[in-house]
Amino acid sequence: MYKILTFLFISTQIFAQTFKQKIIDEWVKDNISLYDGSPILKDDIRNMQLRYTFMPNDSFRVTINGKTGESTYKVKNDTLYFGKDIAFKIERLDDIKLVFRAINLDSVSQSKALRFSFIPARFHNLGFTPQTYRTKGQDTIYVSKHNYLEPFFMDADRSASQFISDNFFFPEYKAGNFYTRFIITKQGEVKGIEVLESTHENYNKQLIKAIKSTAGKWKPAVWDGKPINTEINMGFDMGWSEKMSLKSGESIAKKDTIDENESNYYLMQGNIYVEAKKYTLAIKELTKSIALDPLNIDAYYARAAVYALTKDVQKMCVDLQQLKNMQQAKGTALWNKFCQDKKNQK
Repeated sequence: MYKILTFLFISTQIFAQTFKQKIIDEWVKDNISLYDGSPILKDDIRNMQLRYTFMPNDSFRVTINGKTGESTYKVKNDTLYFGKDIAFKIERLDDIKLVFRAINLDSVSQSKALRFSFIPARFHNLGFTPQTYRTKGQDTIYVSKHNYLEPFFMDADRSASQFISDNFFFPEYKAGNFYTRFIITKQGEVKGIEVLESTHENYNKQLIKAIKSTAGKWKPAVWDGKPINTEINMGFDMGWSEKMSLKSGESIAKKDTIDENESNYYLMQGNIYVEAKKYTLAIKELTKSIALDPLNIDAYYARAAVYALTKDVQKMCVDLQQLKNMQQAKGTALWNKFCQDKKNQK
């Protein structure tokens, strides 16, 4: 008995150690889906640029849309822990793919959990050849390319452009356009700042000062395993495009904006009415939620449930059909179970 327990313990340790060895790499997001494999419909999540760099010293670096932070991680059995409270189940880890999904969540949150799929950065970069040039001092400079080759801006809350804009004291009542270049050296220093284009040259010094204020927040880009000098080109449109459009008489099409917070507010109100068994009011609130955000999957599920409770199968099937059209696994399964036969009978 003790021999079996010892064997199991040693096997588990070897298994975890193997995962730890394999995860040490730089990984770039390949796909994000819901817990059950259903696709993400929100553009800001689906198009998120995300990469992890796991290091041997139990630390990792994560970059999300140009914002970079660092923390610690550990691998225990087949579970990846970030810090103390965040845990992910490793579903696949080999030379070409890393897949993990959120765990240790309650049943409600679990259905909204995300599954992340990554590929090694070396595969993501296949076919990409960086542009380079040499300075008079014969230093090699690589030209940065977003999500392929770029230095790390160490700020978990703001990207480099957001940080610079926040520190660029340009009057709000003015409109301006600026285009800059600067170098992040292999030591992480900010050098060679230039304003290449400017509509208000008297503010160029303020912009240069704002770029200098990023000193100490950079870590150099890495290519072929070595830190490199990187040129960054960055534009700052301070209301200029809008001003030029108005000046030329062009009409600016107002973008249809979705207020997700307001949609979720009506979803919450609808769920409160469901608990109170006030189904007519619940449907009214959930319909408002869907009108504000036609991609609010939770609102469709909630309204379909209310229709089921009120025995309005036809309307329930309409909502389940919408979820099926949005390729939601649970919604598709429910439609197949309760609605498919009714459709065939018509």
